[in-house]
Amino acid sequence: MAILALDRPPANAFSPELVSELAARVSESAQARAVVLTSINPRIFSGGWDLPRVSLLPRAEMEDFVEAYFDLVRRIFVSDGPFLAALPGHAIAGGLIVAAAADERYVADGPARVGLSEVALGVPLPACCLEIFRYVIGPRAMERLTASAENMPVERALAIGLVDRAVPTSDLLSSAVERASALARGGRPAYAETKRRARAETLARFDAARQDDPFLDYWFAADARQRIAALIEKLTGKKESGDRPIS
Repeated sequence: MAILALDRPPANAFSPELVSELAARVSESAQARAVVLTSINPRIFSGGWDLPRVSLLPRAEMEDFVEAYFDLVRRIFVSDGPFLAALPGHAIAGGLIVAAAADERYVADGPARVGLSEVALGVPLPACCLEIFRYVIGPRAMERLTASAENMPVERALAIGLVDRAVPTSDLLSSAVERASALARGGRPAYAETKRRARAETLARFDAARQDDPFLDYWFAADARQRIAALIEKLTGKKESGDRPIS
């Protein structure tokens, strides 16, 4: 059993370095009986991309970051063994996308919110990431989740199947580990083949959607730049970098 815990204060925001390190850790854990991805922070899983950082990237570097992030999401989605996300708190935007790529999502019962805020920043969800949510919750719920840019409470996330189970905070990690262990009791080749068969169409759409997606055109458009700058202004003075992005 491999337990990966995000540890990049204050919000486990995805920078190029965190994407790279998490991708490496996921690869290193490929032969583990199961993997549970969680957060050291008891209030948040991940707030999404590190906007103050990535908003400064020129287009070519932003394209590299986006492609590396897509590779990370894909790697989690196609993992052979059981892969669970244990969310102690909020999972927003890019944080929720990573969690959605897992086989199942356990969440701490409490004030956590989950949602996709991209549209509020003037950008659509990247086309390939839409396919992950289409697979998890179906096309109609996927559309409303992404278009509304609302952060929903745990009860609503449970109702639409976005998360699989809510448990007391004190039981979150143990419950996720117990579930991952239970899923790993069967034959690994059979589990992996079942996932491959069930996800083949989604994976094909995911890969196709990465081609010629105009996401970066929206990202660098004036409206998005203004909206992102306004949000960053709210965050000024609150962001800090951690030295141990994963434990």
